[in-house]
Amino acid sequence: MNDLVTVLEQQNYYSIPFRIRKSNHLYTHAKVNGIKGLFLIDTGASNTCIDSNEKSFFKLLSKAHKAKASGAGSNDMHAEISTDNTIQLGKWKKNDINLILLDLTHVNIALSEYDLPKVHGIIGSDLLKNNGAIIHYPLQLLFIK
Repeated sequence: MNDLVTVLEQQNYYSIPFRIRKSNHLYTHAKVNGIKGLFLIDTGASNTCIDSNEKSFFKLLSKAHKAKASGAGSNDMHAEISTDNTIQLGKWKKNDINLILLDLTHVNIALSEYDLPKVHGIIGSDLLKNNGAIIHYPLQLLFIK
């Protein structure tokens, strides 16, 4: 397995640890605009998003977003967009990131039923796909370029 890590690192991938919780959600830490938070890694989420209740915590400026968002257990949610942000996962950092702000109360309620900590946001497929992400479950590592 270490050979895989070496090969990916030689191809300019960064390895980011994650934890698989009892709900089978993947949790990782990330910094948004230099502020650390707890995030789900969700390949089924179209966009990387932040809980709108955490807007001031991450010092986000936003404006209304034309599209309504939907997700598991919730449809037609009000969405805002925040532009020109930075996100950092471990040593990997990306500037000029757009983030969608959604009320993630329903997600955090579901997580609390498993006695899991609330999350500040979700790392979505936009970020994962655009940066060549590879999820390695046995090592509990996210590789990203």
